[in-house]
Amino acid sequence: MLAEEFGYQVTSRPAAELTATVRPETERALEAAKAALAAVTFGYAGPTFFFIVCFIYASVKDSSTPFLIGVLGVILAIIWNTAATRPEKAAIVELEEKIPAVLASPWQAWPCRVEAIPGQQTKRLLLLDPDGGVAREFHSAIPDAVWIGMTDGRALIWFAGDMRFGGLASLPGGSPIWWVYMPKATSQPAPSGPRQRLIEEELTRQAVTYVFDEWL
Repeated sequence: MLAEEFGYQVTSRPAAELTATVRPETERALEAAKAALAAVTFGYAGPTFFFIVCFIYASVKDSSTPFLIGVLGVILAIIWNTAATRPEKAAIVELEEKIPAVLASPWQAWPCRVEAIPGQQTKRLLLLDPDGGVAREFHSAIPDAVWIGMTDGRALIWFAGDMRFGGLASLPGGSPIWWVYMPKATSQPAPSGPRQRLIEEELTRQAVTYVFDEWL
């Protein structure tokens, strides 16, 4: 585990056993993703039904025009539905990859930097190594209260999951809790100034000497 390699503290038991909101959050996220898929699929139910009716009508009346309309319509509806639901299906697959790791993972203490991404609501969350370098880059819809409460965009956070896929992050104590995920492409973070570097060094010391028992 990368956190242990850096000397950062981790819990002896899985985060899901120590924080009551972890398992319900994984269930809520998966249910929400499936509901989003169902909503998009339902949106194409009307046109698909219309073309099926054309097909049935043509079969009964032995009419070639409605038959062709029905066949082509059903094919197009299937193609459109497949394309339209691709993001929702990808989100479900991503969650199904993350959730087992989240439920099995301990909480890990990490110093981090958070940066705004121009033109996006999501933010860049950078887990820092002991030298202040970026150990892993995640993107996340970080709660506004967390973002506003950080000192120069720096904080100590808890992370549970797989560093390859992302997982759940939290402020110390397990609340609020939010998802982080791997970006499609990483970027070069802005350099830290002297003040920010001092903050990062202090957060690194905290991650090494962290005592989870005081919060759990």
